[in-house]
Amino acid sequence: MASIEIDGLVKEYQNRQGRRTRVLDGIDLSISGETFVSIVGPSGSGKTTLLNIVSGIETLSGGSVRLRAGDRDATVGYVFQDPRLLPWRTVTQNLKFVQRDRSGWEERARHYLDLVGLAHLGDRYPAQLSGGQQQRIGIARAFSVEPDILLMDEPFSHLDAMTSRSLREHLERIWLESQRTVMFVTHDVTEAVQLSDRIIVLAPGGRIHETIEVDLSRPRRASDPAVAMLQAEVLARFEALEAAA
Repeated sequence: MASIEIDGLVKEYQNRQGRRTRVLDGIDLSISGETFVSIVGPSGSGKTTLLNIVSGIETLSGGSVRLRAGDRDATVGYVFQDPRLLPWRTVTQNLKFVQRDRSGWEERARHYLDLVGLAHLGDRYPAQLSGGQQQRIGIARAFSVEPDILLMDEPFSHLDAMTSRSLREHLERIWLESQRTVMFVTHDVTEAVQLSDRIIVLAPGGRIHETIEVDLSRPRRASDPAVAMLQAEVLARFEALEAAA
């Protein structure tokens, strides 16, 4: 069972004049097991910075982050805002490129491409795919390495509403099948409610404002009354937080 343990996390940046700006201020957060957690908050609240520190892309200024899977360090996958596919490699070759364990990689690649509905495009190059298809490949690639923990940074933010809705459904189906520990950054309350078991709301200044438990059955659709009601409630809280900022 994988876990993310964040204790007293602080992140500061220093400008050329030596002035320090704190963007994350004492974050305490525990995520364990087969859990999908979304991080939401106004612009500048430190969402992506938090994800980058958890991934190891950025260093922390204080506190600690521990990623564990049983008695070992957890393996991590990352889905970026854009898919970052290698243009000179085919879809299947892009999945092969990231494999830590090359044994059985073809079966894993076919399996996850099939889950995103694109197994028939394995021989295509990224330039031959739509933006939505490329992002689906990016998601399949991240899952295909079968990480203990999956980090996702607003992966649908550059897509149109219809494509985003379709990809949320694909992602939920893959997650239900694979049951990874997921930390998902988004500015979209609809995404957070549809996908999450728990929503962490960051306030400006990089503090946790509140935690919202999402106790809704799966699969979820935005048209479901219970989902729509919770979306409206969370959106109202989010708008109030933005207005107070």
